[in-house]
Amino acid sequence: MKTLKNTFPFSAIVGQDDFKLALILNVIDPLLGGVLAIGDKGTGKTTLIRSLAQLINAEDSFPFVNLPIGVSEDRVLGHVNLEKLINEKKEQVQLGLLAKANKGCLYIDEINLLNDYLMDVLLDASATGSYHLEREGISKTIESRFCLIGSMNPEEGDLRPQLKDRFGLSVVIKTAVSLEERTQIISNRLQFDDDPQEFVASYSEKQEKIYHQIKNAQKNLKSIKIDESLYEIAANLALLNEVEGHRADILLLKTARAYAAYLNDTTVEEFHLQKIAPFVLNHRSNNGDFSKEQNNSQEEQEQQKQEQQKEEESSNSSQQEHTFQSIIPANERKHSNGVKTGSKNGANTKSYHQQNQLTENPSALKNIDNRKTVSQYLATDKFEIKNKFQQSKSQPHLIFLLDSSGSMLKEKVVAYAKGLVEKFAKLESGLKPIYSLISLYNGDADLVQEGSKDIDELLEKLKDIKTGGKTNIVPAFKKIKALTNNSKDINYELIIITDGKFNTATENAFDEAVIACQTYCKSVHQLTVVDAEKGLVKLNLAQKFATKIRANYEPLMLQNG
Repeated sequence: MKTLKNTFPFSAIVGQDDFKLALILNVIDPLLGGVLAIGDKGTGKTTLIRSLAQLINAEDSFPFVNLPIGVSEDRVLGHVNLEKLINEKKEQVQLGLLAKANKGCLYIDEINLLNDYLMDVLLDASATGSYHLEREGISKTIESRFCLIGSMNPEEGDLRPQLKDRFGLSVVIKTAVSLEERTQIISNRLQFDDDPQEFVASYSEKQEKIYHQIKNAQKNLKSIKIDESLYEIAANLALLNEVEGHRADILLLKTARAYAAYLNDTTVEEFHLQKIAPFVLNHRSNNGDFSKEQNNSQEEQEQQKQEQQKEEESSNSSQQEHTFQSIIPANERKHSNGVKTGSKNGANTKSYHQQNQLTENPSALKNIDNRKTVSQYLATDKFEIKNKFQQSKSQPHLIFLLDSSGSMLKEKVVAYAKGLVEKFAKLESGLKPIYSLISLYNGDADLVQEGSKDIDELLEKLKDIKTGGKTNIVPAFKKIKALTNNSKDINYELIIITDGKFNTATENAFDEAVIACQTYCKSVHQLTVVDAEKGLVKLNLAQKFATKIRANYEPLMLQNG
């Protein structure tokens, strides 16, 4: 194995054991779908990834490609070499970063800031090992089998859940808090900077061991046996964590198989599965973050049981061992039939669970498991507290997209559209909505009003709205994406008032509008298309558009005159 003198050795990196293992498992089996690293900056993530790439690249072609956030689609996917096409009349595809990352690593820092469309393409290529390129008459399938690695800081924004789920594994990166680890990190870095060759040479034996361990695992991966009894364990883990779909079940076993291969085991055992389970379930669990307590040793589990028994004995000595102290006033508590009840001491309690509903009937209290402590109930049972004085409905943000282009102007419908805006705004007035207004004018989109709570201000802006020109709705959808990234506690409603006669630089303006809406309006909770087309002969383009984007459809009732 060749020695690389200018790269920090993979085996010399202190800490981040989970991240190291997750990366190695993806190198062993690239079809696991990559690794998402969530957490602190400045923890050496890029150094770790580069060092692993260089370790594998010592004898094999294992490229490391760093994809910048502001990269263009052509740069990522590839494009036709125009110079060759014009001068030599040859169609030659200039390969993109995805193709260059084939059989290697593709790393994206701050991946949560990447364009959603490119994110979809990257995840598809990572999972399937190829992608399809359509450019200037070229239709080609390009091989692209790589380990996709993304890092992100949740404070800068999260990934969409469906994108996060597409990552095979995830790990949480935290700054080392151990004094010993931090001291060792400083020492290793100073030694490397002072004499890289000597430092790398001192870790050559460890590097060699990891390299051959990975190569043997790749060779033996498909020969590893998985007992069918583990299928049920994997499925049960997925059910306990309330994950959506079946991707997690399958990945649990595939990742456990890669881990067994890395340890040079011939059969997947339950401890393999438990070890890697947090990697698969951390970012998928809908029951809180996956607890690594499932990996506790038998001794730790026995200790927990003893502590639990002590709590039970203490709990059984109490006269109120089977009830909770109510936090709801007695006059507000109800039976399941809706009749209010009360008690002199206020100790009666009503809780709501998915499977059992307790009443204040003394016989029903026997159903309470008095072996559980309060903390265990709160951790494992689900409650619903209903208060008639509270409302949980999110604040609505009404975004009006008004087509004030030439085709609308000619049909004299802009005035009616303005009245419709007023109607929609007043329907939600009781919930104190936020109003935004975007108009389509002269081939572009104009953000007339952004995030106002004053309906009178909105209506005043409508009086001076500009009209005329072509209808290019794509820029409006881009502005909507920016508007809907502000808060997760807002219920975004988009009302599009148009005749559907879109114009763009391409021939397929209608299809482009549909794709743009699907791409940029993913955070919108409710879509409504109001058809403003007028005349005896109608094209019904607005209605077709509403169907394509799965929006509510309403015709604009126009008056004669």
